[in-house]
Amino acid sequence: MEHQVFEVLQGCLSDEPNTRMRAELALKQLELNVEFSPAMANIALASEAGPAVRQAAIVQLRGYIGRHWSIGSSKYEHGPIPDQNLKCQVRERVFTLLTSDSRKLRTAAAATVAVMARYDWPDEWPQLFSQLVELLHSGNRDQAHASMCVFGEWVNSDLSDQHMEQIGTLLPQLKRIFVSSSEYSIETRVMAVRVFGDCIEIIANMSSVQSGFVATHAPPILAEWMSPILDVFGQPVSIESCASDIPLKIECIRAIVRAADGLPRLMGAHNTSILEALWQQLKALQEPYLHAFVYGESEHSESATNMLVVCDDEGVSYSVDSFLIGVFEWLSKVSESKSMRKLFATRAEETGATAPTPLFNQLIACLLSYAQITTEMMDDWADDMDLFVADEDEDGYRFNVRVSAQELLQALDAAFPQTLPSAMHWATQEYTKLAQQWRQQENDNWWLVSEAILWAIGTLSSSVISEQENDAPGGRLDLGVLFESNVWPLAQCATFPYGQGRSFIFASSVCQALPTSIAAAFAEASSKAVADTQLHPAVRLSAVRATGNFCRLLPSELVKSHQGTFISGLASVIPQLSEDSAHVALDALHAALRVDQDIAANMEPVISQVVIGIWQRYPGDVLLTSIVIDIVEDMARNKQACEAFAQR
Repeated sequence: MEHQVFEVLQGCLSDEPNTRMRAELALKQLELNVEFSPAMANIALASEAGPAVRQAAIVQLRGYIGRHWSIGSSKYEHGPIPDQNLKCQVRERVFTLLTSDSRKLRTAAAATVAVMARYDWPDEWPQLFSQLVELLHSGNRDQAHASMCVFGEWVNSDLSDQHMEQIGTLLPQLKRIFVSSSEYSIETRVMAVRVFGDCIEIIANMSSVQSGFVATHAPPILAEWMSPILDVFGQPVSIESCASDIPLKIECIRAIVRAADGLPRLMGAHNTSILEALWQQLKALQEPYLHAFVYGESEHSESATNMLVVCDDEGVSYSVDSFLIGVFEWLSKVSESKSMRKLFATRAEETGATAPTPLFNQLIACLLSYAQITTEMMDDWADDMDLFVADEDEDGYRFNVRVSAQELLQALDAAFPQTLPSAMHWATQEYTKLAQQWRQQENDNWWLVSEAILWAIGTLSSSVISEQENDAPGGRLDLGVLFESNVWPLAQCATFPYGQGRSFIFASSVCQALPTSIAAAFAEASSKAVADTQLHPAVRLSAVRATGNFCRLLPSELVKSHQGTFISGLASVIPQLSEDSAHVALDALHAALRVDQDIAANMEPVISQVVIGIWQRYPGDVLLTSIVIDIVEDMARNKQACEAFAQR
């Protein structure tokens, strides 16, 4: 049996497609033999089989276990199930591979052990847990790594609050590995923190049914782990120190986020210390982040990138992006906690008015910096404007530092509605000075700063408008100054289309708070930009979004004179857009035809042609179909247009 399986495995590795296909079919047939799994395990153990075949054997064995090891498997396929004697042989042989000299074999064997544990532990394999702990204690870095690989898959998917005894045994071992930087590899330490996060999640899930147990046992666990985690956060990231700390920082912040999410009250005691450490990291990483990811042609770009993006021994890339996203997520989760309020806002005893602390001001300014468009984003948009549209959508599917900063701003707005406007005003002033200075120095990066300012304020547009309407005292945003210093320079600069487009979107998002003359001027400019084929696609698409906003938010008398231009411009754009982008223009068209029914009726031939055309092109698109139906219903209610529209 072993010889037959060996030959088939060799065929599976062939470069010749037909040979490989025949071998894969033969392997499926061999799986129906109960001796298949021990034969695979023996081949994986046989050094004379060669590394490629041994690796293939253990990988194929893992798939076999999912299909034929237990009738309870979700992947179970009909066929004979090995008896306990055969299973025992396979378990012993695969476990032996956890001590192999080959990293690939150890990793593959660990994944296979984790799958077997799902079905066999604790009833048929009761000693597994203690065996894995022994490997952690062995003093061998490679064996400890293999054991952590098993726990990494096993704890997350198969352990629960029914296994607190095992979790209690495991946690001290995880911490020992985590803090032993000289004894264990960075990958093993990262996995130790990851499994700690899994354990915290299991403990948190017990809160609703065993609150007393959690209240007694969780605080000392958290306290014991916070000190080394804060030490990791406190380590500076630099080429001279150890750039490989980045994976550890990423996993530590993920663990903190999970703890804050599952045990918010118990984590409250640690929030201040965590914030202090993370704030220092945010400040220290700001300049290298900008050089590495935003100011692509900076003289410091290469060294900054080497500092902030690292690869582990398996070729997996780790970027500081993931750490920053984790920091912003943690801040979003704890923003409403009592421990944060005193750090972010102060209240006057006499008036009861709140004001931002210097830390809060600086945090908002820091977010403006991290919110700048990266070179990677612009490269992606240059290749595919659909990605630009998706990234501008409220429910865009691409997550990055900029989007994470946006979510944090929204969380802070909800937690500190009376304080954030003042902090945003302070931050805007600081970065406006920088943008103006760079513009005067002919530093082309000025537009990135101005764009980030408008993007951030636009994220909070409803709060900005409310503040203007209520004539809020104190550090109120001065839209006049903002337009003079940031909006107009971007609007007049075609060299930077993403900045120019932002000026349209921003003006439309706050148009209700603008003087009538400025709002009307931007509405007119948007109507012209939509139809101007000489403009960059990003500017036209931004003008399309702005058009929809102007039509929805401004009084009809202000936009009525531009309605025909809006509709004809949008009608010319829609046929040029793909299925992934057409919804933006179609939604704007829907808003435009609602401004004045008489004008909409006169434009009925244009509206009908484009709406019916887009529906015929993409009949299966749910979003486009819903907008088309809304337009059809509106046209049906328009007494002057309904008959002609119905005939079409």
